[in-house]
Amino acid sequence: MCQGLHFIHLVIDAVNRIRSNALNTRLFAQLCEENDKHFHQLLLHTEVRWLSKGLCLTRFFALFETILEFLDIKDTILKENLMKRKTDIAYLTDLFTKFNMGNLQLQGGSLNLIKTKFILSAFLARVKLMKQNIGRGEFSQFPNLSQTSCQEDDVSTYIQHLNALYSDFESRFEDILTMVIPPWIINPYGDIEETNVIIQEELTELSRNEELKVEFKNGYQQFWLQTTYPLLIPYYGI
Repeated sequence: MCQGLHFIHLVIDAVNRIRSNALNTRLFAQLCEENDKHFHQLLLHTEVRWLSKGLCLTRFFALFETILEFLDIKDTILKENLMKRKTDIAYLTDLFTKFNMGNLQLQGGSLNLIKTKFILSAFLARVKLMKQNIGRGEFSQFPNLSQTSCQEDDVSTYIQHLNALYSDFESRFEDILTMVIPPWIINPYGDIEETNVIIQEELTELSRNEELKVEFKNGYQQFWLQTTYPLLIPYYGI
């Protein structure tokens, strides 16, 4: 995380402060009721994982004012530090929401390398779009951030962070993102654009196979489980 956004420990400290004993938990629950909040528990666990951070930040920011009210009684220094970081917390809350969406897409038994490439490419495109939009003062992709008093210095920090995030993902997943996927893997019944003559022959024969064409309607992943044309069985984790 870029310089200026190393504050997650403040959020975790506040959560741990609330959960440190039963009295604090009851006091916080009472404040939630008084403020007509829906969340009586902030977090069930505070594991430092992206998904957990995302859920933690979403709940945390939704209860931000109530948390400040609680810390006004229990820890005024922590309260002041959190107040200074409200805009940053809002930014990361929105960003981790995007992370969670990507994480959910990367779960499930039907995932393969082709789908993984699509999900990662789409995420990078969203990061690029977020950077462009936030740079011109468009915060529609950052609903929580749009509710704060975001300054030009804050925007510069977030652009720097999004640039670093983009570069990190691009480098970390370079092998998947640069993977070339022949069009015939997705649609073996389309136009044949393949330089390998042997593969051309099998694709030509496959294109005339009406029985397999019916199976293709169930999706390319299931389709390539057949072994009628072994030379065409791709090596992309399908």
